[in-house]
Amino acid sequence: MKKRYLTIGDFKRNAFIVAAAATMGLTSCDSNTQKNDEWNAGTEVPVPDGVVTELTEEAPDQWKITDERTTAPGQSMAILKYNDGRVDTLQGLALENQMRDLANNQQQYNQGGFGLGNVLWWSAMGYMAGRMMSPRPAYYANPGVMNNTAAWRQNVQTYRQQSTAPRTGRSGYFRGRSSGAGA
Repeated sequence: MKKRYLTIGDFKRNAFIVAAAATMGLTSCDSNTQKNDEWNAGTEVPVPDGVVTELTEEAPDQWKITDERTTAPGQSMAILKYNDGRVDTLQGLALENQMRDLANNQQQYNQGGFGLGNVLWWSAMGYMAGRMMSPRPAYYANPGVMNNTAAWRQNVQTYRQQSTAPRTGRSGYFRGRSSGAGA
């Protein structure tokens, strides 16, 4: 049995090696070392607007969302209108603590009911606090109120996606390479 040895001048083999090397990016013809703006854009992600959620007590510990509107970032609040005519406002640290307690007690808001915590969690305020699912229409006084913040919820979703994406450089196996092995 005679083995066939390839000579250095084997045209097919050499053409294949050159084509494979060019395809894998091991050679670079681009002398421009300027970074690609698309991959390395370090743009700041704008913070979404805050939200004002108005809740009205219809019966003892039975709440409905009667209004939601956007406000300046950091100015979010919940306005509570009690059945007896009192009006209370949760904002700042008090609102933050209330939302943190709701987020930590998943069993409470998954059971349902129209208590203050459940309704607040399923409002736009809960979405801003980290709830990923769509709002529950049963907690709104009318469907139009829920639709008022649809564009705002989309902005929050976009903010979540952009703020968790890599800000500079490529991600993945070939991160950092711009035009081949020498770059």
